[in-house]
Amino acid sequence: MRKILASVILTVVLLSAAQAFAEGYFDVYAGGSFLDTAKITLSSNVANTSGEVKFKSDATYGVRGGYWLRKLPWLGFGGDLSSLHARGNKTKFDIIPITPMAMFRLPLFVEPEMPQGILQPYIGIGPSVSLYTYAQADFGQPISGFSGTGSLGSAVGFQLPVGFAVQLSKRVALFSEYRYAFYKVDVDQDYVSQIIGSTWNSDNVARNLKTNLSMHNVLMGMSFRF
Repeated sequence: MRKILASVILTVVLLSAAQAFAEGYFDVYAGGSFLDTAKITLSSNVANTSGEVKFKSDATYGVRGGYWLRKLPWLGFGGDLSSLHARGNKTKFDIIPITPMAMFRLPLFVEPEMPQGILQPYIGIGPSVSLYTYAQADFGQPISGFSGTGSLGSAVGFQLPVGFAVQLSKRVALFSEYRYAFYKVDVDQDYVSQIIGSTWNSDNVARNLKTNLSMHNVLMGMSFRF
């Protein structure tokens, strides 16, 4: 956890100092999210239960900002903030992860007015931690349904974007991207939900949810360079 927070802070500091020697960028994007089948485990004070859940396709969107080094135009750094969602049978997840990233690109068709290249295939990777996580699941007896929220650290993993950008002008580019995201989710029951449901003292109420989510995102976006 501390290492991830340190990475986020370092990213912010580097972004502030980068303007004199780097090409800054700010991306906005949206697209579809497709999830692999996941095994979800619910735990109470007296029992555990688990089930395999298939998810429907959903939407994802977010922003990303950072810079490309001018002297090493193939190397960049940035930070990503996204909103990811998963829906299945009596199951729901909402995750808002922040991800510091190292980015790598290949500038192609370089011109004097576009030193970064007209076409730019790229790849990135970075650790990811969710600023907010909501999980809901209900597999029936012997454990009652789970509805819980978690803050920083309830979903940790990584993101791996692969795509290409087309530079329309010196300041604007369009990009298409495939992104793989993996999160290890560990969320405790929301006690407010327990009170409302009159299950505060019940041993059979689910206290914890654990699962691994594998997400495949297909994105389109616009990039602003400065």
